[in-house]
Amino acid sequence: MKKLIIVLTFVMATAVVSAQDYNAAIGLRGGESQGITFKTFVGGSSAFDIILGTHYHGLNFTLLYEIHKNDIFGVDNLAFFYGFGGHLGFYNSTYWPWAYEHYSSGPVIGIDGVAGIEYTFDEIPINISLDIVPSINVIPYVGYWQRGAISVRYVFK
Repeated sequence: MKKLIIVLTFVMATAVVSAQDYNAAIGLRGGESQGITFKTFVGGSSAFDIILGTHYHGLNFTLLYEIHKNDIFGVDNLAFFYGFGGHLGFYNSTYWPWAYEHYSSGPVIGIDGVAGIEYTFDEIPINISLDIVPSINVIPYVGYWQRGAISVRYVFK
């Protein structure tokens, strides 16, 4: 698993991008789930966002495919994005406020959506985004949850 993550990160980091304000960015994500985020464009307005974060005394790995619409509202460097993906989480349900009786602890797998806005500064290599990620766990139980976050990333142009 560790090797797969390293290979995917390397492949995505070397992708060539056109018509974007940046090629890749890495930074911190704060909100209901805190962690790190790595976003890289894979052509045109398409990007992958890899998120590794904490959630209910566990870890959550999320991979999102995003489509970006640049210069919204006529503002340079302001983009709207939306997309979908999936997550793999390892949780301890004894800390869940709505603990599922039929699920104690361990891995969960699910599907995710994403929608948000982001702004990339011209003067400094920083990107700020605000998003919401609605999620549905599908294995080993079905359950809906969502997380919103603010991310601050260092931009590689």
